[in-house]
Amino acid sequence: MKRALLALPLLALLTGCAGYRLGSPVPEACRPIHVAAFENQTDYPMVGTLASQQLLDALIEDGTFTPTAYDNARLRVQAVIQPLDTDAVRYSRNDNLVPDEYHVALTARLYVFDAKTGKTYVNGKPITAVDSALTREDYQTGIQDALSRVARRLAQSILTELHSLDLPQE
Repeated sequence: MKRALLALPLLALLTGCAGYRLGSPVPEACRPIHVAAFENQTDYPMVGTLASQQLLDALIEDGTFTPTAYDNARLRVQAVIQPLDTDAVRYSRNDNLVPDEYHVALTARLYVFDAKTGKTYVNGKPITAVDSALTREDYQTGIQDALSRVARRLAQSILTELHSLDLPQE
């Protein structure tokens, strides 16, 4: 009886993993990927470069896709970073007209192409990430500080989109 009770937690663990698959659902042939420097339509220089670099970092950390040169890539990723959207969410205690905190939304119009077949998997889909910027009466510095965090969140959202593509099983 005691052995049966001890086996129950082990059985529960094993059945909990029944739907788990080892490895990636992304076919090996579709893993080489090229990320072009994102076009920047914000008023902040280098946001496009920052966002595309964050995506490359996320791809390397994830390990599913292999960043490579344009000519060697099966998938090609491009994006256009839209103008920054900021909304005041908290105001100064001393002056209720001066915001202390903003929500910063960074949106990329995403494009993903198959270099082999010419198929377009994503055609300008907006992907948005949001983070907070504490400005404390210095708007520019607060927004600049938030940009790397929101670009990282955007990269994670784009990576999720890449994982969800219906790629050919070759």
